Amino acid sequence: MSDQPEGTPSVRAGNKFSKYLFYAIGEIVLVVIGILIALQLNTWNAERIQKKELDATLSGILSEIESSKRKVDGVRNSIARIAQTKNKRNLELLAMRNKDSIELIYESISGISDVISVSLDLPATTEFLNDPNISEIKNERLKLLFLQIKQSLKFGEVVDNYGTTQLNTLIEPFILKHFNYALLAEGKDMKAINTELDHSSILNNLELENLINLKIETDNTKITYLTSMSKLLEQTIEEIENELKDSE
Repeated sequence: MSDQPEGTPSVRAGNKFSKYLFYAIGEIVLVVIGILIALQLNTWNAERIQKKELDATLSGILSEIESSKRKVDGVRNSIARIAQTKNKRNLELLAMRNKDSIELIYESISGISDVISVSLDLPATTEFLNDPNISEIKNERLKLLFLQIKQSLKFGEVVDNYGTTQLNTLIEPFILKHFNYALLAEGKDMKAINTELDHSSILNNLELENLINLKIETDNTKITYLTSMSKLLEQTIEEIENELKDSE
């Protein structure tokens, strides 16, 4: 059979089909590109909204941590005053073994029962630390600082519980046995009846000496913890501020 000459109906149909196929493929490519662009825009918009929400959360946490740092520094100074004045002063007075010092010791004996809590209340920060969305933070240093805060808060609870147990099991029983609680506490509706007590025995009381030293040791542990926590909070504040600046 002889070949059909160029321009015959079958050739024209083939050319027309090729053009339609080319256009169809082009339209499919354009549709796919459009879909990919739309997905990318949606992803970018979702990430932008997510980052905006994260920044708002970090701003709230920043205010909370700044306030907590001021509290930490204040509590640390209060504990230091107790450990470095009342308790150390009483050790010095006990070492003198002077009966004239008995009244001074009695006046500041409350130093061993002054238990100041080092636990911190960070509701916004704690909620964020327990939220799986903490993984949204791309800043690895900030993420590490948050994890360190979480561990430090747990250690603070341990230190607090130790101090409270020490007070309840060792210090208060000693005070109730050797001192007039009403005179020491000066609480409302309290009345001191046995006021003429002989406290001369406390000058050579090994138990009191040990209690004071134990209390100083506990307070120094709290001071060390609070100093470390203050530095950690300060570093976190700086890193959050840097993170928020990068978002501007």
